[in-house]
Amino acid sequence: MATSFDVIGQRALSVIDDYKLRKLYDANIELFHDKIDGWIVSSAAKFIECEQPLTYDSELRQFDADLTDLEIQILAEYWVIYWWRGETDVATQIAQKLKVPSSFQMDGVSSQNFKEKQNVIDKLEEDVDRLIHDKYQLLYLSSYNY
Repeated sequence: MATSFDVIGQRALSVIDDYKLRKLYDANIELFHDKIDGWIVSSAAKFIECEQPLTYDSELRQFDADLTDLEIQILAEYWVIYWWRGETDVATQIAQKLKVPSSFQMDGVSSQNFKEKQNVIDKLEEDVDRLIHDKYQLLYLSSYNY
């Protein structure tokens, strides 16, 4: 049995609210799938601890394996990290296009906003690492060679 990319995407989208993604979905579902599938594939590459092979069929938009609920959750959390990085990059690009003074980069409210966004990414990464090491790997502890 396979696991659809939609299952992971729906799990990830349940924790974010992005009007741009909703608008893209309404305007062009293929472009929407291309965007979220890219984050899913990147998430799979990041999840090196996965006990199942994360091979996939991009045409069918699915992983070959029947992923567990915990594996789906881990992939969805990585997906959110990739989405959040994109949101932070967009804010940085807007600031550069507006030719915001260099003080923007070092001190001030906007600089603090970027720092807070990076802190969110750091926290999300810590959370997924904790999920992998404190829960996922413990399930497969007997399969590790010591």
